[in-house]
Amino acid sequence: MSHKTLNLDLAKTPILKSIVYGRIGDEDMQTVTVNITSRDTPVDLTGFTITFEGITSGGQTKVFDVDGISSTATGLKAGTFDYTFPNMAFAVAGNYEIAYFSIVKGDKRDTTGEFDIIVDGNADIDAPLAETIITEYNKLVKELHKITDKYISDSDAKFADLNQKIADLQTKITQYQNTVKNTADTAVSTINTTKDSAVSTINSTKDSAVSTVNSTTSSAVKTINDALEEFKAGDFYTKAEADAKFATIQSLTDLSNRVIANKGNLASGTDLDNVIDIGTYRIGGLTGGTDIINVPSERSGITIYAYLTVSGTTTSVVQELIVYDSKTVSQIYSRSRSGSTPTFSPWSKTVMADDSGKVTMKDLVASSITLPNDTDGWVTLQNLHYKKKNGLVSFWFDFTTTAAGTAVVGTFPDGFIPPNDVMFVIVNWTTTTASSKVLQLTGLNSSTNTGLVGILNAVANTRYTGHFTFSI
Repeated sequence: MSHKTLNLDLAKTPILKSIVYGRIGDEDMQTVTVNITSRDTPVDLTGFTITFEGITSGGQTKVFDVDGISSTATGLKAGTFDYTFPNMAFAVAGNYEIAYFSIVKGDKRDTTGEFDIIVDGNADIDAPLAETIITEYNKLVKELHKITDKYISDSDAKFADLNQKIADLQTKITQYQNTVKNTADTAVSTINTTKDSAVSTINSTKDSAVSTVNSTTSSAVKTINDALEEFKAGDFYTKAEADAKFATIQSLTDLSNRVIANKGNLASGTDLDNVIDIGTYRIGGLTGGTDIINVPSERSGITIYAYLTVSGTTTSVVQELIVYDSKTVSQIYSRSRSGSTPTFSPWSKTVMADDSGKVTMKDLVASSITLPNDTDGWVTLQNLHYKKKNGLVSFWFDFTTTAAGTAVVGTFPDGFIPPNDVMFVIVNWTTTTASSKVLQLTGLNSSTNTGLVGILNAVANTRYTGHFTFSI
């Protein structure tokens, strides 16, 4: 066994080439240790595919071999591996045209500097002829054959399984055919039995029906004859009497004209002043004042969903507009058209209470409002003069006391009494002394003297006067 060390550099700098000697017929006995450097620095060969590439003397054989490469992880890290030449590397005597090693990883490839191989001849006339050997290619061919053989084997198994499934399916089809035939035979037998029974029943029913019809016909003929006799002897209305007692055709026509008919949707651009035909119209999502003219002013510029009902006659028309909105309650507006030159009155709005009976009003304008217990002018009770308007109570007095102490002016009736006591300051009319007194109005919070108006600590024979207003 021959062993040699080759120091090869990827820079391929021309140096003295190493020489490997061999002889035709040498097989797996020539092993060299190869150290790969790059400008004298060891190259980490981890992950690289290392291939011996060479062309024998005269170009008779091309050798591309990876099988002869052997190393360890540590050796590859240091750029070192062993290579054993195959038998076919020494198949041609003479000097190699070129010999080197290549390293490949991904899309990266590099080659070492060259070395010489000299192959001596031998005396064996049976030595194998030179041929190109590419071990990597041979490995791929073997792998392809292996995959092909496995695919054929798997295909045979799949075809066998498919044939079995087809056979099972054919068996089920045969079973279903037998079941359907048996069911059909049973159905035919049942139909025939039912048919015979039906024919028998129909014949029996026919005979009974003929008998019944004959009997009923005789009875009906008798009844009609009796009715004709009664009709001849009857007392009926004349045409004039019938017209007087029942509605005439003309009256029914007039009634039909009074029916409120559905007239459909109003088109964009409609002027409500021109809608005077009796009926109900729908406004579906049109803008007031733009798409629909002469709507209530507060609906101008707003999308309207509403129903318009027109009633009356063409000269005396009443329009009622019911606006419905998902966000608010429905609103009802109405106006009328009359006069020698018919014109519409302004729209008026109907005020409606909610479920609790309350009415909500916005921007109320009124010249006068009368509330419960409001008076019609002044009311006099003892020395007290009072009136009530819009929840405000006004009162005045002007009298002279006869005794000292609490001077009673008067007592308010129910509906005029405040919830709590109210105190007022008054001044007496003496010319020599100005003294203020307290006027007390007893409210509903007191258990006694409710509504009493009195001057506290009044002076005898003194005139007191005052004019006051309070809210209840």
